[in-house]
Amino acid sequence: MTCQQKEHLYPLNIILRDLINYRGGIINLETGLVIIRIKGKEITINFNILLLGNDKAVLGIPWLQKYNLKINWITGDVEI
Repeated sequence: MTCQQKEHLYPLNIILRDLINYRGGIINLETGLVIIRIKGKEITINFNILLLGNDKAVLGIPWLQKYNLKINWITGDVEI
């Protein structure tokens, strides 16, 4: 997977819009285009790159709002 410098840098915020102190608080790296498949639907996206420990991916509020997933947190089922 390739990575590149982001064209448009922006600060890292939590859901309440508070800034996160992460390596200066600015997201500056992203992947190249990646195709993800959720329940048979393909989405092409660039992922921001953050060193977050054991987490594989974190979906941001804009992405969640755009695709408006229905998640059953008990069973782990996802509808898109």
